[in-house]
Amino acid sequence: MRVLVVGGTGFLGGAITDALVGAGHQVAVLVRGTTKRSLPDGVEAIAADRYGDLSVLKQHKFDWVFDTCAFSPDAVRSLLEPLGDQLQRYVFISSISAYGTFAKSRLNEQDPVPNATEDDLAISRSLSPAERSSATSYGASYGVLKRACELAAEEVLGERATSLRVGLLVGAGDYTDRLTWWIRRIDQGTSQNPAVPAPAPSSRQVQMIDVRDVADFALACAETKRGGIWNVTSSPFQLGDLLKDIISEAGSPARLHWVEEEHIIDAGIQPWTDLPVMMPSLPDYAHFMNVDTSQAEAAGLTCRPLSETLGPLLAWDRTRRDTALKCGLTEEQEAALLQQHVVS
Repeated sequence: MRVLVVGGTGFLGGAITDALVGAGHQVAVLVRGTTKRSLPDGVEAIAADRYGDLSVLKQHKFDWVFDTCAFSPDAVRSLLEPLGDQLQRYVFISSISAYGTFAKSRLNEQDPVPNATEDDLAISRSLSPAERSSATSYGASYGVLKRACELAAEEVLGERATSLRVGLLVGAGDYTDRLTWWIRRIDQGTSQNPAVPAPAPSSRQVQMIDVRDVADFALACAETKRGGIWNVTSSPFQLGDLLKDIISEAGSPARLHWVEEEHIIDAGIQPWTDLPVMMPSLPDYAHFMNVDTSQAEAAGLTCRPLSETLGPLLAWDRTRRDTALKCGLTEEQEAALLQQHVVS
């Protein structure tokens, strides 16, 4: 197949590009000329900005399109318009954030989701082209705008549109650094200072998925003509098990110091950003990492063993220890937590 990947030099887009090349497809990526990632042999680069003139796409014929970086419905429509009616499959990377609230356990694809308001749409229109390419620019409107993108794709393509509501992506090359912070912090533990603070309880549920597993499922959706909406992440597992696996993978002397959530909040530490992978115990986030993935699993979604994610991620981060991470505890925050009584 002749395939276009939008965002094909990014984290997930790069993994999709690699999967497509490995499967023998003819691949092109849309690039703005700012990427530092080299393309695999045989992959064509088409220079254009999705928020600018896309008429160059009319010179090409694509069977499939994988779109990893649309955050507003007009971005979807403006991309699909020059591609013509010949498009067989459009795979859009959405987000589980489309659900808006996670007060219910095991949210599935049939559960209702909120729609974007005029204020949400106005936010997307007010951003510069550079800002529009960053998910963080959309703030609280991010999830509902992802839903608006899903609806726009369905409106244009019907059953030829596939939307993957992806959970926390992890793996080598992850630009968010959420799992990477834990990898680095545990790997840098020493026998003189082995204590690593962690948010109790150790049974706290987490869900995450290797970027390569999402790429494989996205490709399978195109190959088998699966339309509609799919939750794409792992089955839930315990944070304590994750951190113990990191300790084992790194061969670290780290010892987990479990701290009650109330002490974390009292210290002014923000879940998810200051303390990655931890969600606050608020009703709207209660089941953020407990969505139902049974539909995708029945269709063939497979998550590789955690060790196959942690090993490459650890090896990658060891090559970039001079790079500051985008999230995680400061030394002062960590010291404050380590003064708290450890939870067994």
